[in-house]
Amino acid sequence: MTHELASLYSWLQRDDEFRGRVKTVTADLRPGDMGGVAEILTVALSSGGAVAALGGTLNAWIAARRTKVSVEVTDGDRTCRVEIDAANAANAAELLQTALASTGEP
Repeated sequence: MTHELASLYSWLQRDDEFRGRVKTVTADLRPGDMGGVAEILTVALSSGGAVAALGGTLNAWIAARRTKVSVEVTDGDRTCRVEIDAANAANAAELLQTALASTGEP
């Protein structure tokens, strides 16, 4: 797991809203790879309030690190990717809500 991914994982696990709802996903091995590396975090969200909370948490984490994250919102076969960085972190909750709406979720 990269340092930044480990940092975000730890940050989310310290938040009561996300504790126990975050897991790492290991990338599929490609020919020539020597081993899988965790490169994705998944967060189980149960409501629009949780999406807003994740947006706020990402905003704080990004502001503390000046980094960028790529968030994929998936509902079955539909996926929307959102890039969140220091320039748009204040709007993270809104960006996540828009991504969620584009997958057909209410």
